[in-house]
Amino acid sequence: MFCKNCGCEVSEGTKFCANCGAPVGNAPQGASPVQNVQQTAPAQPAYPMNGNAGTPVVPPKKKTKVWLIILIIAGAVLTLSIIVGAVVLHFARKAANEYIKDFEDQYEEIEDIDLDSLEDAVDNLGNLDLGTDTDSDTKSDTSPDFDFDEPDDNEPAENAGSEGALTKYSYADVTTSGTDINVVPNGGLNGSTRLFNGNDKDLNGFLDYVDSDVLEKGRVINRDFFYGMLACMLVDKDLISDKDSIERNMIMALAMANNFHDMKVEINSCDLDANNAEVYRYHVTAYDDKDDIWVVNYNESTVFFNDGKTEYHSTMFENEYLAVWMVAIEEYYGLN
Repeated sequence: MFCKNCGCEVSEGTKFCANCGAPVGNAPQGASPVQNVQQTAPAQPAYPMNGNAGTPVVPPKKKTKVWLIILIIAGAVLTLSIIVGAVVLHFARKAANEYIKDFEDQYEEIEDIDLDSLEDAVDNLGNLDLGTDTDSDTKSDTSPDFDFDEPDDNEPAENAGSEGALTKYSYADVTTSGTDINVVPNGGLNGSTRLFNGNDKDLNGFLDYVDSDVLEKGRVINRDFFYGMLACMLVDKDLISDKDSIERNMIMALAMANNFHDMKVEINSCDLDANNAEVYRYHVTAYDDKDDIWVVNYNESTVFFNDGKTEYHSTMFENEYLAVWMVAIEEYYGLN
């Protein structure tokens, strides 16, 4: 026999179903094996239940508009890039304008130089023959013409012997041994020196003119360095006396003295080889009183420090810059 309410099997004679408590057979309706028990339905959770008993169903999340967030971020990045780019462009233009202004101001400082003549001066530099052909047997007239056999009667040799012959000239003391030449500036070339015959203008006045009217404001030529270099080049007022040779040597000395305008450099002596007179080995004191040898090849326009081991790169020997010195010399001294 089975319960009509829940379908569970019940024994014969049983009045109530042992499973659900429903009356079985002729049992009175409404009767219950359990009396005075108040049945209370369990409280329903705030969220629904899923198919697995007792497991809460998590409320579905709202779908986020990812594309909208990406669009907002991209827009912010683009806006920031535009702002940064505008700021960078502003300062770049400002820096460029300041550079151009400084460049223009430098040329405004060259008040007494006829800048229109610079182009002609560049062309004329070739006529000055600042270098010399090293394959030629002809000695360059940019170097002193030393007499290696006997010194001039007016320039007596001293201390002649195995160490060479010492001759004192007006600008430098020279020791020769074979084809080796050692030149030591003796202070005879200085601010009061008048280089050009028949011209009363001295070097001090010329360098004042260079500082005030040729160089940009605040820059001055390295005078002691210039005097020492030019003394090694000219040696004596009578050895190199023609206008073009003096001008050539002044141009090269000015290029060096201007390039190292802010460095304290003292030329102690200079070594030359009579067979390669365009190469000057300057014994200098520089870099906070340290001794070094600077090797300058005026024919190849090269400069080496560290006893010829380290090349120094500069534009000081380019024709455009040398032309400025050529114009300055010719205009100040009134050379034709």
